Amino acid sequence: MIFDFSLVKAEKLAKYHDLSQFDCEDEDINDFIKNEALSYQEKKVANTTIFIYNEDIIGFCSIAADSLKLKVPEKIQHEVDGKPIKEFPAIKIARLGRDKTYKGLKVGEGILKWAFGHILECSDMVAVRFVTLDAYPKRVQYYEDLKFIRNTHESYTGNVQNVSMRFDLFNAIPKK
Repeated sequence: MIFDFSLVKAEKLAKYHDLSQFDCEDEDINDFIKNEALSYQEKKVANTTIFIYNEDIIGFCSIAADSLKLKVPEKIQHEVDGKPIKEFPAIKIARLGRDKTYKGLKVGEGILKWAFGHILECSDMVAVRFVTLDAYPKRVQYYEDLKFIRNTHESYTGNVQNVSMRFDLFNAIPKK
């Protein structure tokens, strides 16, 4: 079956959305969307967009502001006008989940593409250089295949539960 993501509606999470049937087969992610996402949104920590197909909530994505520290050689690689930048502006894909009913249909990839489009739109108003995320170790290869790289600054390497990763938007934005 080919899933047509263009038929999916994106809506900002609201109190009236029924998330009781959502199950992405990960207790932490399920708990976040059902019990914490709305509070994070109300407290301006992360905004959550849900994705609806045929009245079913098939996935979600939470996005937050971020900044990214780089090691010295990386700073030199990304310097601006000959000056290394201490921290780069970033947007974090804080959480992403896809309902198990839609497993294998590339719904997660569709949500990620939507998030990138949204982030690129935002980057026209507010400077954003990187997209960051914390990947579960079993998902690192998936994100590496999408051209994310691991963050190696010591601020990001101590967590054994997740792998901090980034994508450089500079190479994704068409040059004028």
